[in-house]
Amino acid sequence: MRKVFPLLLFLLAGSAQGAIVTGIKTEYRHGQVFVTWKVIPNYEHKFYYVYRYEKPITSQNIDSAEYLGRSDKEFSFNYFLNLGITGSNTNKIYYCVINNDPWVVLDATDGLYVNTCNKDKSYYYAVTCDSTVQGGPKENKRIVAGVNATTMPVAEKVAQIRAYLQVSGIPLLSNPSLTYDGYALFQGKVKTPFVPYMGNEGCLIHNWGLIRDTDNGPTPNAATFFFYGGGGNAYDNANGTNVANMWKVSMEDVLPNFNWDPLAGENTKWLGYNENLNIYALNQTSPPPTAGVDRMYTVWRVKWTYDWLVRTFPNDIDSTRIAAIGSSNGCTGAMVLGYLYPGKVSAVDVTNAKINPKYLTDDNPTCKWNINGTSRNRAEIFLGTLQTNLMSDVPRQVGTGNYPLYDFSNINTLVADQKYAALPPVYMTSGKADNVTCWEEKIEFYNTINKNRVGGAYFWDLRSHKGGIKYIKDRPLELMLRFRTNQSFPAFSRCSHNNNPGDTDNPQSPFYDGDTLGAINGIMDWVDSTIAETDTSWQTKIFTTKFELNDGTFFPPTLPDYVTVDITPRRLQQFKNIAAGTQLCMENWQNGVLIQSRTVKWNPSPDGQGMMTFRKARISPEGNLIKIYVCDPKRAALPGPALVPQPQLSLYPNPATDFTVAEISLQQAARVLVTVADLSGKVLLSEYHHLEAGEEQQVTIPVARLPQGLYLVTLSDGHQTLTCRLAKQ
Repeated sequence: MRKVFPLLLFLLAGSAQGAIVTGIKTEYRHGQVFVTWKVIPNYEHKFYYVYRYEKPITSQNIDSAEYLGRSDKEFSFNYFLNLGITGSNTNKIYYCVINNDPWVVLDATDGLYVNTCNKDKSYYYAVTCDSTVQGGPKENKRIVAGVNATTMPVAEKVAQIRAYLQVSGIPLLSNPSLTYDGYALFQGKVKTPFVPYMGNEGCLIHNWGLIRDTDNGPTPNAATFFFYGGGGNAYDNANGTNVANMWKVSMEDVLPNFNWDPLAGENTKWLGYNENLNIYALNQTSPPPTAGVDRMYTVWRVKWTYDWLVRTFPNDIDSTRIAAIGSSNGCTGAMVLGYLYPGKVSAVDVTNAKINPKYLTDDNPTCKWNINGTSRNRAEIFLGTLQTNLMSDVPRQVGTGNYPLYDFSNINTLVADQKYAALPPVYMTSGKADNVTCWEEKIEFYNTINKNRVGGAYFWDLRSHKGGIKYIKDRPLELMLRFRTNQSFPAFSRCSHNNNPGDTDNPQSPFYDGDTLGAINGIMDWVDSTIAETDTSWQTKIFTTKFELNDGTFFPPTLPDYVTVDITPRRLQQFKNIAAGTQLCMENWQNGVLIQSRTVKWNPSPDGQGMMTFRKARISPEGNLIKIYVCDPKRAALPGPALVPQPQLSLYPNPATDFTVAEISLQQAARVLVTVADLSGKVLLSEYHHLEAGEEQQVTIPVARLPQGLYLVTLSDGHQTLTCRLAKQ
């Protein structure tokens, strides 16, 4: 039996044998009917049962009435709200607030069931209970009009439901200058045009907290949704960082199933669970479901809460600046919200994320998502096994029908299916010693984000799930303020200075290889104020930079003269009304000098989607201005040299030991002569290269046999000659 608070033991005298509830009342408010009654003294069983009917309900016709669901015998007590707040800042016991105007609060003598209306119709209600009979509890369907059954119908209407304020102004544990307003949503298994399915039970309570900043200026506020990991509650896990003009929404994901944890219940991994599960009876030895739909109840509830925030505070919230942050299990909530609704989420930041529950065989034998691992076993009890891969209720982003559950919960799938969408930038930190979400799956994900040109940066170190060696410093919450859903940003991929995450074949301890500290696309950044876009053009200034570590140093220790990286405008307003085959010009300017230029054809998919990528752009720490625009047709048709005009040739590495690489762009295919000469003009190496037009070409020049000294490297296509000085070590 779960732990209860002292006031929850308030009991009225009397016997439960044959007893019925009394004092039933109903009231319609905002798309829901609130059914209340007086509980039975000394009631030994767990549930009350709620019915509705178009006629007055009697003992004779109750079996013809519509059974709506059951209510826990202590349902009027807001258990998870009390779990967070009681004993920290107040000794008050919190019962459900069911109306904010006027303020209506239940107490220990009250029962509650909230029915979400799915028809515009009038209904009578009745509430029954269990009675003790030979052979065990059995529902007592005795009805007494006006006692446990209403004598007047309530007129119902399908409408948008509301959340109800439960507490306000509660100081946060981590920062008492910030206060917590707790809201509750009464939701269930009813779906309407305004409300998605949110649970198997007819009525459940879910809490979340709203934390306003202390410098609430005149402009609309940004907001960030926080998704915590396993354990705890929305109040305990509320983020206490004060950021001017940012509100924080602390989400909660708990079920009142105390077979898992007698105090804290169990969460749904920010997804949902099978439609056939009995959430009250489930325990850690329950068999996985083998049939039915896996409904993403939590996903739909989070989306409803997002819409509630925007709808409830239209003048206070800037809907273009709503971000998501998650840790551990909560990463799933943050990433699914961002990738399933990319037009609504400005940015995502996650730490210790689970990416792919289909990954079965991490080399680390303690990985909890391996076959028969504890995390996998718990998830399977709610969702079924990977082998059955039951259907979810999430429509595919590409194609028809719905996703099978394990396909949808694989973030690689969502990224690939949404590659043309206005995806938010994602910042992620992972640990090679993390055996809870595990490491090897991350290598696959890094390939996915590079292949699909997804924005953001992806860091790793030797951290475990809750400890270990944490080199990477947490990103400041203020970072989320720089992003908007209606503003473009450059997505980086295939950066030449990416670190090596290793491979997946490491059967011996420590079960990983590659760099112990590193990042994918982590040294790239841009200047927000330089982003400019029209229907036919886009530009921004991009530079390479270091990122800070926990010891106050920066990584990497030194930056190269330049790196190459693919740059894709993300969230741009899409080049509008541009025909397939249109020439796009791409330019890279450094210190006012054009150093790279090329043209590519706009080649969108049949539905008009596509990505414009400046491949292998050379970017320096000082910064480069990248321009992409629709070429002038007359200019594009003019004849010219094969090599793109530029004042000098760039070589890397320089100084060189064994070889150096020249990178050039061509407007047309050409036969290019490469020569290496000493400073007196004597040619020591001469060779031709046949190069194609379009993509930037790399020419590798061997210099291992040359003595140390200075040389002149020259490339010529017959129209122009480019020369660069090379130092041979």
